[in-house]
Amino acid sequence: MAAKAPRRRVLCVRPTPNPNAAPFLRKISDEWVHALALHCNVETIEHDFDFKEVCGRFKPDFVVFDAVHWVRPQRLNITNIDAYAEIPRVLYLNCDPHDPMRPLLFGMLDAYRIEAIFCGIEHLQHTPELERFPCYLLPLFVDSKIFKDHTVEKTIPIAIFSGHLFPAFYPWRAKITQEIQHFLPTLIYTHPGYQSGTPVPFEVRDEKYARLISQSYFSIADTTRLDYVVRKHLEIPAAGAILVAPDSEVVKRYGFVDLQNCILGAGDELYTKIVAVSSKPDVYNRIKNNGYRLIQDNFTREKWTYLLDWYECRLVRKAGEVTQQTRQFGKFRNVPAKPGMPAIDNFSLHDNPMSAILRDARDAILIGDDLVETQAALNDASQWIGHIAEPPFMLGILAMLQGQLEDAIVLFTRRGNAQGRLDPNMGRLDPCEIAWLLLLSALLNDADLREMMMRQAETVPHVSIRRTMWLISGPVQCIDFEKAGLEGPVPGDCLSIHWFGQEDFPQWLSLMERVLDGCGLTDQAAMIRVLADGLSGIASAKAIAV
Repeated sequence: MAAKAPRRRVLCVRPTPNPNAAPFLRKISDEWVHALALHCNVETIEHDFDFKEVCGRFKPDFVVFDAVHWVRPQRLNITNIDAYAEIPRVLYLNCDPHDPMRPLLFGMLDAYRIEAIFCGIEHLQHTPELERFPCYLLPLFVDSKIFKDHTVEKTIPIAIFSGHLFPAFYPWRAKITQEIQHFLPTLIYTHPGYQSGTPVPFEVRDEKYARLISQSYFSIADTTRLDYVVRKHLEIPAAGAILVAPDSEVVKRYGFVDLQNCILGAGDELYTKIVAVSSKPDVYNRIKNNGYRLIQDNFTREKWTYLLDWYECRLVRKAGEVTQQTRQFGKFRNVPAKPGMPAIDNFSLHDNPMSAILRDARDAILIGDDLVETQAALNDASQWIGHIAEPPFMLGILAMLQGQLEDAIVLFTRRGNAQGRLDPNMGRLDPCEIAWLLLLSALLNDADLREMMMRQAETVPHVSIRRTMWLISGPVQCIDFEKAGLEGPVPGDCLSIHWFGQEDFPQWLSLMERVLDGCGLTDQAAMIRVLADGLSGIASAKAIAV
């Protein structure tokens, strides 16, 4: 019998809490630490500290850095971060995939010596540059002491929690909320809100909330406009009701199967299924029990050992091997390192509704297609949720192509300004935002803007910034583009949240030509065109004289 692994010691480095965040949000953000603590000894630190001193005292086996987000918005100042380089360090991307504070963290991954990122599939869909790191997929989980079948009498046919909240972001749920109550008895429970310290009449949380689910036959959970799994998708079956959800690929990847352990669909077909299942108690109980077992057997705190499983696998990794996850939410194994070896085997990344729009928009901008439809799609996506950053950024590029430079400034700085109003330290710009604002500073001859962007650029190396610096400095006649870091990312580069920076150098040059042309700088555009034409005819551009 194999010896049981010793109880590991894990240091969790967490941004400083926001005193204005609602207590229940702080509680949610802490749940992963409590789950981890079931399986190892956890030391949590959430203030500025000396890495060498803390590691020397606590002696962690590995370190987990938490994400920056609204509940924990202040990144820590960490001294002696290079000490104990042998201790593995990973990031748990514990935030919304569209969280506007991601640049605060992405600017520090190299300094923190992060070697792997744990996240949800929605993060990979939303942020293409994450592919530069080994990324492993973690599922959500429930507290089985709270979310269990409370064996109470079922008195609520249909329960919709938070039914009226953010209808633009939860359109499937909003439509059902309006329709289903007219022909099936429905409890629509309003969301208590995110205010801190504000009493809310009839508020239910934790066990009271779980008991209401247990009283329900069916309960509804949407996957949002971005199509990702939320906690309700697990809480509902875990508490003994049947989950009703959209017919979504991400829901199915958790193991949900329509009419086996849940009900999936939309419109009249969905309502027909609910009525049919309701009329057959044996069928209802089978689906309910299957859903209950799916969650209780796979997605509870007790089962959430992925970080530790990864560490144990990494611990025995040999030279020339890499650690690979066997599938989404799978176990870990060490395999021979080969070019293109995926971090997750048996896994394909599909687009969600937002990433599909962003991908199509990026491709259209790079190709130079008619951008009327692209602009309309980006304008629509900008309305899905107020703090989303990527569509406005692309609209800024469209404004540049049309010579609307003042509009472009507003769009490129929208995310940073919104965060900076909350706290100046939170207004850090993304590398791609800096790059395009640097270009604007040159086009507008704005010395103050250029100086401001140059200062920020010093701390966030990125291929987009290097290319823009090269362009506005006056492209030299003979240069090794690869050595100058213009052909693509180099070690030590920060990640960007945006969808530009992955294009190759000739594509970028072509885009710059069209931007300059749109701004009326036809001579400069012609110079870029000559260079781009030269590169397009050469398979490998390492040292080119123009």
